[in-house]
Amino acid sequence: MTKQASNTKPRKTTVTLCVVFVLLAFSFLAVFFIYPNLRKKYVENREYDIYGGMTEDLKDSELFSDMQSGRSFCFLGDSITAGYTTEGIPWYQPLVPYINGGITNLSTSGWMVKNLINHKKEIPKAEIYVVAIGINDILYPESEYASLGPDDFADRFSRLADTIKEISPDAKIYFISPWTFIDTGEDYVERGNSYRKALSEWCEKTDFRYIDPDPVIKSVLSEGDPYKYMYNNFHPNAPAGIGLYSYAVLKASSQQTKSGL
Repeated sequence: MTKQASNTKPRKTTVTLCVVFVLLAFSFLAVFFIYPNLRKKYVENREYDIYGGMTEDLKDSELFSDMQSGRSFCFLGDSITAGYTTEGIPWYQPLVPYINGGITNLSTSGWMVKNLINHKKEIPKAEIYVVAIGINDILYPESEYASLGPDDFADRFSRLADTIKEISPDAKIYFISPWTFIDTGEDYVERGNSYRKALSEWCEKTDFRYIDPDPVIKSVLSEGDPYKYMYNNFHPNAPAGIGLYSYAVLKASSQQTKSGL
């Protein structure tokens, strides 16, 4: 073997190793960065329709008027607001095109009312807050963070409201009743009803807005297969489920507006 041939072989090996390294690096970037970011961009920019479409009836609500006002919104909540089972898409995504102000979100899967209070330093300033939390207090009463009963549930919302007012003194606050859940035991149903009632009665004594989308959601779910809209027994799916949830919130607000509540 000549000296030139001997030198060529190491060069070919080096080139091959470089090509393999480049391919591995590109594969790593594609799997862990490029695809996830493209997927995230697609999901965030996809259109999510409100159940039945936006109607004049839904627009005739206090919440919709606030959405159109240009004031900033902050959504607080748990996995349903965080979009845990819907690729990061929150329940209010179908409402976003109608919100003319800035939007922020603080929500984490598994959070209860106490968790939100504990993370008060992370709550952004805003002019309008929409708080949808409490379902985990109902479903997991043995948790160390769970409310101890209906009265304690309402008391924790009172403390949460005080916390929000410390951050944004002039803010308007909407409290969404704990979300619907299906295929659960009677004890869950009874606890859910008592917690919703406690929150409603507390809100009636304050200037905070209470919206209960539960009856609207249950009405639609009763018309057929509930899993057309539900991912599991308490998470909505996408796009149908979040379309229903956003509709139910506006519908409940519209009903309240018409009744003068």
